[in-house]
Amino acid sequence: MHANRNKGAIKKVEKGMMKANRTRNLFAVFAIVLTTFMITTVFSLGINYMENMELMQVRTAGTSADVSLALPTTEQEQQIKSLDYVKTIGTQYMVGSVTEKNDEGRELSIALQYYDTTEWENHYQDAINNINGSYPTQENEIMLSEDALAQLGIETPTLNMEIPLSYYDKNGQQERTFTLNGWFHSYTGTGMGFVSEAYCKNAGYTMAEDGVLSLSLNKMPDDFYRIQKDVELNENQSFGGAVSMKSSSGSVIAMAILLVFFIIGSGYLLIYNVLYISISNDTRFYGLMKTLGTTQKQIKSLVKNQAVKFACIGIPIGILLATAVSFGIVPFVLNEGFEQGKSMMDAEVFFHPSIYILSVIFSAVTVWIACNAPAKAAAKISPIEALKFQ
Repeated sequence: MHANRNKGAIKKVEKGMMKANRTRNLFAVFAIVLTTFMITTVFSLGINYMENMELMQVRTAGTSADVSLALPTTEQEQQIKSLDYVKTIGTQYMVGSVTEKNDEGRELSIALQYYDTTEWENHYQDAINNINGSYPTQENEIMLSEDALAQLGIETPTLNMEIPLSYYDKNGQQERTFTLNGWFHSYTGTGMGFVSEAYCKNAGYTMAEDGVLSLSLNKMPDDFYRIQKDVELNENQSFGGAVSMKSSSGSVIAMAILLVFFIIGSGYLLIYNVLYISISNDTRFYGLMKTLGTTQKQIKSLVKNQAVKFACIGIPIGILLATAVSFGIVPFVLNEGFEQGKSMMDAEVFFHPSIYILSVIFSAVTVWIACNAPAKAAAKISPIEALKFQ
């Protein structure tokens, strides 16, 4: 037996087939583009929906912290800091509230608080948007939410502008002119004002009398139950926890998986039929190739190599189209239904490399499975059947 030495001829035949079957090629590439586009879009919409729901949960709660403990003792603070499943610990004080009346005679509702660096940067900034300026550091500085500014009748705030306020803190009614150090948009619907650490020290605020610890845990809700056992509380104390929306996320994941498998099945049938019809039309050609000594393995490779080339063209195009839809059209449409930048559901689009990795893998697997049966069918064509084929 002599080795089959027609590899070079097979490559020339493959090039000739690609040129001769341009209509078939367009249909095959279109089928792969459509399959990849739908798979990528489903992954993108599913993952971004979950991210936006989590963002909405944080904005509704006003913090990304999982657990809070009011008026902690020094011993409780030390206990909490020693727990390895506590990721971050923030501190806040409820300083007071504004008691003024606006020009229409209505009472203002502005809560004054203090957040330390961890609470502000790690827990609170995820719950707000459009931050201008910076957090106060001097005793006479203040940072206000847009809701608070609106209540004060300030439509166009500027940095370092003077804000005279009449308010209550732990020492009674106060009158003070603050300097505006920044402002932001919040989603809780209440006026918020933040003062500095220097203000709290001079006013006599302490953790045991006025403070709240905000904790971010590694795993919810398991760590929430653990911390209640590990930290001894006083009679009037209890841990507060945020509402979890993981059940909603689970249903979204399940729906996305079902859609992806449905698309894979549809894409498989589409690609399979395009290739199978092409092979049926080329029955005489494959039979003649068998007559010339081409092996079944070479014919399978011939069909599969063409499918790989189609995939190399179709998959990137499908991903690019899905990316354009995900980052362009979807946010535009969703923002039309919500007040841009003001709604809790901001329709933000998050970039996740896993979306594209999964899309390429699922699309490539779909193409490979779809071309396998037509390749076997082409390899089994006998020269005698080919001569009789009409």
